[in-house]
Amino acid sequence: MTKNLLCLLVFMLATIRVAQAQAGYPDWDKNYPAIDFQRVLQFEQRYADSVVAVDGDIAYYFRMDKYRFSATYLGQKRAIDPKVMQSMKRVFKMVSGDPALLESLMENEYLFQVGETQIWVPVQRQLEKPLAKEVKKGKSALIYCLFLNERSSGGLYNSLLISEFLKE
Repeated sequence: MTKNLLCLLVFMLATIRVAQAQAGYPDWDKNYPAIDFQRVLQFEQRYADSVVAVDGDIAYYFRMDKYRFSATYLGQKRAIDPKVMQSMKRVFKMVSGDPALLESLMENEYLFQVGETQIWVPVQRQLEKPLAKEVKKGKSALIYCLFLNERSSGGLYNSLLISEFLKE
């Protein structure tokens, strides 16, 4: 089962650029609803606070979703924070399957700004060179991402994984 899932994921990742060129971004738009990311962050913080108020620091929950929104690339890159990686892997395991798949997809995160909020966002390995080439520092991009949300005694993690982008 795991080998089949891995093969399917590799196939899908290999064909993303071909499918995108043939179908265009409208197909991505159907699967990645447009959101106001700052409002999502505010909602997630209020919800986490309300859960902690009732259940204390032992409160645990998670969710995974897909979104698209515009963000300004700030031109910085770093290795993914190990705590963020662990949170993403826990959520992915509970929702989708083998968390090792996530680790094989990404290595670095990039700094973006959405409104007044700066966020570090992991980018799939095969998108790192195109991102650096196509989106210059200070320029905006429409990013399509997987959202992995986890609240535990370790805190609240609102993590993203860029699956695709479009230079604006």
